[in-house]
Amino acid sequence: MKQIFGLLLIASAISLLSSCNNEAAKSEPVAAGFSLDSVKTAIEASNKVFGECWATGDSVRFAGCYTTDACINPPSLPRMCGSKAITSFFNGGYQMGVRNIKITTQEVMGGAETVSEMGTYEMFGDKNMSLDKGKFIVVWKQENGKWKMHRDVWNSDTMPPTPAK
Repeated sequence: MKQIFGLLLIASAISLLSSCNNEAAKSEPVAAGFSLDSVKTAIEASNKVFGECWATGDSVRFAGCYTTDACINPPSLPRMCGSKAITSFFNGGYQMGVRNIKITTQEVMGGAETVSEMGTYEMFGDKNMSLDKGKFIVVWKQENGKWKMHRDVWNSDTMPPTPAK
């Protein structure tokens, strides 16, 4: 009886170890040196710079937050790609009175190739007046060893005005 109990115990242990190994094989492989926590820190720092650019009117530094081949997808406008188009977009927003953006990251996920960030934003004008609130998704990619925005799409939570009749 002890032998049967011992064999069942060994079989259970092997089964348990085997299932653990199978679970480990099912999980996503992690690239050597990749740390999602360090990417989150880089995103947080970049988002801070992003807001500072609006406060100072620095379109060059703003465009530097994006990869050289980045594309932005602003609401009610066509897709804009490349540093020149992104700089032009910034200059237009700054001329319209945008002076600060508060970005709140809600979720960051991904791997060594790309990382996605989801969150909310609020744009402010002079005297900290709220101009717009909404949500965004950004795909981040490394360029020259730095995590930068590669694809950026956002939309407003504000309903458009009702057309006049």
